[in-house]
Amino acid sequence: MKKLLFTMICLYNVSIFSQQFTTNTTPVGMEHNVLFDATNRYTVTQTGDATVNLRALFDGRFIPSYSGSPASTVSPTTILIENLPNFHTQTGAWVGWSTRFWQPKRFKIEGYNAYNGANEWVTIADYTNTDYTGGAKFISGKVPKGSYTKLRYTIYSTHGSGGKLGLSELFYIHPEATTPYKGLLASENDILWKKQGSNTYFDTGSVGIGTTDTKGFKLGVDGKIAATEVKVATYTNWPDYVFSKEYQLPTLQEVAQHIQEKGHLQNIPSAKEVKDNGGIELGEMNRKLLEKIEELTLYTIQQQKEIEELKKENRLLKKFEERINKLENKN
Repeated sequence: MKKLLFTMICLYNVSIFSQQFTTNTTPVGMEHNVLFDATNRYTVTQTGDATVNLRALFDGRFIPSYSGSPASTVSPTTILIENLPNFHTQTGAWVGWSTRFWQPKRFKIEGYNAYNGANEWVTIADYTNTDYTGGAKFISGKVPKGSYTKLRYTIYSTHGSGGKLGLSELFYIHPEATTPYKGLLASENDILWKKQGSNTYFDTGSVGIGTTDTKGFKLGVDGKIAATEVKVATYTNWPDYVFSKEYQLPTLQEVAQHIQEKGHLQNIPSAKEVKDNGGIELGEMNRKLLEKIEELTLYTIQQQKEIEELKKENRLLKKFEERINKLENKN
C-alpha cells in the first residue's frame, strides 16, 4: 500500500512540475539520457554571468552546482550542447532540468531540428514572459517530433538568493538515440546480452573509459589505471627456449656492435617504434624482457665460470710464486 501511494505521489508531482509541458505518459529512466557525460562526448559551451559547473550537469549524480553571480535578461545563462546524435524522436523524447534550490524562473529550452533538412530552432519550453512558479525542483517536457542535433538552455532569472542559479542535471531522454548507459558498456551496434550465473554482461563490443576511441581494442582507457593485480594471458613462445641447447646466444661483442649501430637492444623496439605504434603490448614486451633477462643469466653463468678459472689459475700462480721465493731464500 505504501509503495502504491509513493508511486501515485511521484506521478502527481511529474504532472504538476510539467505545467504547460506535455506530460510524459510513458516515462523511461535516466539510463536513456543522451546528455550523460556530454562534456566529454559532445561540444558544450556556456555563456552569461551566472555560470555553473558544466561537468556536474551531466555526471548522473544530481549534485547541484550554484552560480556565484545572478542571471539576468541582459546577461542570461546559455548552455549550448552541440553534435548530438541525429535520431528522430519517433516514439517520444523528453527534455528538462533538475535542481535542489535556486531553480530557473524565466527560461527557454530550444532544440535544433535537422530532420529532412529543416535545420531550424524549435522552442520546446518558453517561460520568458511568465514566471515558472511553485516549488518544483524537477521539470520535464515532451520534445516535438524531429531530429535534434543541438539543445540550448537559456535562463534569464531564477528563484535563487540574489538571482543566483542552481542546477544539478540537464537531460534529454531519448530511448531511440541511446542504449542504456551508452558509452560505458558497449556500442549500440554491438549489444549481445548473455547470462552467467547471476551476472549479466556484454559479450561483444568495446568499452571506453574517458574516451570513445578504443583503437580497435576491447578496452580503451584515457588515463592512469590502478589495480591490485593484472594478469596478461600470454601462452605461446614463452622464452624458455633461451635455455635450450639449440639457442644461439649472441656474443657480447655482437651485442655491443648492435647497440653501437642501432642504439637499442636486439629484438627490443626502439623509442621511435614505440612512438609510431602508439605504445607497447605488455604481454609481448614482458616476453622480450624475460628473453633478455635469461640471456643475461647465461652471460653471468659464463662469466662466473671464467672467474672461477681465473681464480684457479691465480691460486696456482701464487703457489708457484711461493715455491720460487722459497728456493731463492735457500740460495
